[in-house]
Amino acid sequence: MASKKKKMISLSVFGGFLMIVAVFLVIKSFSSKQSITVTLSDENTRRFPEAVDTMSPVITYDEMILDHKKIAESERYELYLYEPTLSILLRDKETGAILESTVSEDLGKNNKQWKGFMKSGLVLTIIDGLNDTVQADMVNSTPKVMVSYHANGFRAELEFPQYEISLQIVVSLLEDQLVVEIPDSMITESNSKYSIGTISVYPFLGYSYLDEKEGYMFIPDGNGALIYLDNKEGRFKGGYSQMIYGEDIGFKDSTVESLLWGELQTINPSEYILAPVFGMVHTKDRFGYLGIVESGEERASIEAYPNGATVDYNRIYTKFLKRKIYVQPTSQSNSGSITQVETERTHSDIRVSYCLVSEENANYTGLAVRYRNYLLDEKKLTKKDNTYRTRVDFLGADKEDGLFIKSTISMTTVDDIRQILTELKDAGVTNILSFYKGWQSGGIFDLPVTELKVESSLGGTRKLKKLVKDMKDSDIELYLYHDALRINPGENNATFNVIKRVDKRVFKEETYMEVYPQFMYQIPKRSYSLLRELGDDFKEEGISGMALSGVTNTIYSYSYSGHTFSRKDTMDSYLQTLCELEGSVDLYLEQPFSYLWNQTNAFLTMPTGTSSYIFIDEEIPFLSIALKGVMPMYSDYINFEANKKEFFLKLVEMGIYPSFYITKKDSSYLLYTNSSDIYSSQYDIYKEEIISYSKELSQVNEYTKDSSIIGHERLDNGVTIVTYDNGVKIYVNYSQQEVIAEGETIPAMSYKVGEAK
Repeated sequence: MASKKKKMISLSVFGGFLMIVAVFLVIKSFSSKQSITVTLSDENTRRFPEAVDTMSPVITYDEMILDHKKIAESERYELYLYEPTLSILLRDKETGAILESTVSEDLGKNNKQWKGFMKSGLVLTIIDGLNDTVQADMVNSTPKVMVSYHANGFRAELEFPQYEISLQIVVSLLEDQLVVEIPDSMITESNSKYSIGTISVYPFLGYSYLDEKEGYMFIPDGNGALIYLDNKEGRFKGGYSQMIYGEDIGFKDSTVESLLWGELQTINPSEYILAPVFGMVHTKDRFGYLGIVESGEERASIEAYPNGATVDYNRIYTKFLKRKIYVQPTSQSNSGSITQVETERTHSDIRVSYCLVSEENANYTGLAVRYRNYLLDEKKLTKKDNTYRTRVDFLGADKEDGLFIKSTISMTTVDDIRQILTELKDAGVTNILSFYKGWQSGGIFDLPVTELKVESSLGGTRKLKKLVKDMKDSDIELYLYHDALRINPGENNATFNVIKRVDKRVFKEETYMEVYPQFMYQIPKRSYSLLRELGDDFKEEGISGMALSGVTNTIYSYSYSGHTFSRKDTMDSYLQTLCELEGSVDLYLEQPFSYLWNQTNAFLTMPTGTSSYIFIDEEIPFLSIALKGVMPMYSDYINFEANKKEFFLKLVEMGIYPSFYITKKDSSYLLYTNSSDIYSSQYDIYKEEIISYSKELSQVNEYTKDSSIIGHERLDNGVTIVTYDNGVKIYVNYSQQEVIAEGETIPAMSYKVGEAK
């Protein structure tokens, strides 16, 4: 018994010795690698919990690529860092493909500023005084860089001593996405002479030189567009540079591009960036990413430049605007002015997620599918009722100038709508979604609407309430349409509750129309108040639905009552308003920005094209692929389309439902109103077309309903093949001749529904 006890003691001592040796070796290994475990404050751990795990050990690596040291890896990808410039590399472990964030080759022919831009992970513009901006990069500005590591990546403290500016960046590889974060609370500007103008985040991530890589950049223009990575041979001097969610009217005058007045203009208005996304794909390497701006998007721009635009590199990135220089008039007559810098920096955290795609997912369809999954997984969008409906909107009334007063022009009365909707239902158009515009007293541009009071010449409030109820009983959804942003100075005393630009001048939106030449914008607080009152009126009167415009796709900086408000303030206010309004009525939003997608039952007026910039190589249905099967999408009004046959095929291809804008009277009655741009709308002209579109597209929808797009391919013969996750394939032939594709014969300018083979 004593001998057995001695053996046990000996084993215990030996095991303890082995444990001490193991601990010593681990400590020595960590020390030899000179790794530093990051420790963040409690505040920053709460701010970025997914990026930092102080309990996880730091893993050190020996691998090096192009002077970059491996610092983190996931199951599929590796992250490398070059500390002095914060340059990173991403490597696909399965294929060996690499995405670089800075230019590695010699840049001898480029100037000093461009060399710094192309070799830096972060690039700032610094406002020096009032009239100048200077570039602060990681090469020429020689900032102090302190790097520490955590389990998924690194944190870097940057200080630019000559400007007394510092900030922090946290970079993390989280499974199949790279997350880059710059917390606003960690930005310091200690010298009043210098302030941050913009921050460009990894401006060359995934870059390529001339045509050395096959692939494309994805830009969120309209529904989506591609810029190929081929050699542009110096044809373009500029590229794509657009603010997410549109320009900021708080810093500019209103302009309207038109062919109908002034000098002849041939510039079409730019499409909005409706969602904060962009991408780069190297198709031959089968590697790329979808960039999603998760925070700070309200004052950020997407920048995409093909080779030849100043330098011979293709690059796409996000630039965040922190402060802006603007001109402040010094007199009411605008005879004098001074240059001003925004007093307050935009206080939003910066966060960009680069969702990595590889192999069969390294294409624009893969990017769109990835965005759909992101929206659903992050609860940015919940799945809606995707029941097919044909959208038929009506214009009630508008006004024209009379000899002494404005007179009301009634275009479609309540009785007219009843007759039209009944006729369409009898003709087989059983599923209809309808919005009534210009129903309010005074017509469509009598704004703002403060109560549920229907224009008497249209039939009055009681008659409209009965129509809405009767249509609902017939499974026809009839909602009232309302612009909750604009206020009409010609019809209302608009002295108060309107926004001023940052320079304290009242913003006026020019229409270049005769009856109402200008509109102003209500402050968000006023829009909130009136919408809540109107929503309560709707609920009490049994009107269950409302379609909104204006506040759905407009955000801006403004000044009011001595205070300056940011685009983030406007965005937050509108989101709160619509969240609260949901409790009163069902909401449909006109071309909503992505931050409002959860608040709408459908996406109204989904663009089917782009702004047609000369550097765009291909239009793609990015948003349609992402949203099909998740939220119903409705097109622009078909009666204003020049090539209706091609437009119909686009609706089939993209899974978008049709929309029509109808009046009972001929549109010539609108010639002297602000609705004069409605040049064709009479129901008698479009009745058969409405019936035809509804019949065909509802049949197509029977094959694809509640299904999502997982494949989209364009063949050289003019055929586009769309594949759904239920196995259905749709072949769309845009050519002028019959084509055979995958054994399917598709007539010219037609389509065919098949199944995956």
